[in-house]
Amino acid sequence: MIDHTAAIEVRQLWQAHSMKWVLKDVTFEVRPGELAVLTGVNGVGKTTLLATIAGATSAARGDVSVNGFMRRQTYEAELAARRSSMFLPSDVFIPPEITVLGYLEACASLFCSDQQHAADRIEELLKLFALTGSERQSVTSLSDGQRKKLGLFSVLLAERPVLLLDEPFSGGLDPAGILAVKRILRARADSGQTILMTTPVIDLVAEVSDRLLVLRGGSLVHDLTRQEMLTMTGPKDSLAESLENLVFPEIHRRLDEYLQPASGSGNNT
Repeated sequence: MIDHTAAIEVRQLWQAHSMKWVLKDVTFEVRPGELAVLTGVNGVGKTTLLATIAGATSAARGDVSVNGFMRRQTYEAELAARRSSMFLPSDVFIPPEITVLGYLEACASLFCSDQQHAADRIEELLKLFALTGSERQSVTSLSDGQRKKLGLFSVLLAERPVLLLDEPFSGGLDPAGILAVKRILRARADSGQTILMTTPVIDLVAEVSDRLLVLRGGSLVHDLTRQEMLTMTGPKDSLAESLENLVFPEIHRRLDEYLQPASGSGNNT
């Protein structure tokens, strides 16, 4: 049964690629106003799960809802889910011939009800992300990091209660841009917007996330609240270090195994 008080709900979700199960019996929910982070090693199914929640693909088994609207089951419910959410892929397509301002104006016309307010927000975003003066440039003239910022602008302009972001900190985003995005998303969640993002880099989001969802082997192995994350932190470890040990439990053993031969060979010379 779908919980209509949840902003995002996933129930017994299975998903396959090329006759192989990528996601296995995944169940969780994200409450309104939470900033939730979905993490795990590369290839574990983070993007597949987020795309299924976004309605970009149908679940092989199980149910997904956004704001109480079931995904990809009826036309009416799917339309309502799309109108109440915004999905940003990690590598968003931007027409190469369009200008920076042309792209932002197109986003505003699609996602904003108040165009004058949108114009003010565009000006503010360009200033915040150091793109003032680039309004007439074509997208092809931008660096990878600048194009990443431009893609993020569409989400930051959108007036939607649920944001679904696939690796918003990747793609050449500079440290100042990462800091800005983290603070903005935290502020959005504090004001009631629900955010679910993916990232393999825990230290980028450890201090701002309300919930941590960890995928391993296609299954959800951890679903931790903010308080549970803080409780795990030891006296000698930071929150980011504790979470990295939780998400990547084998990395130190593998590093020791990798570095040991090098250390041994050095002693023989």
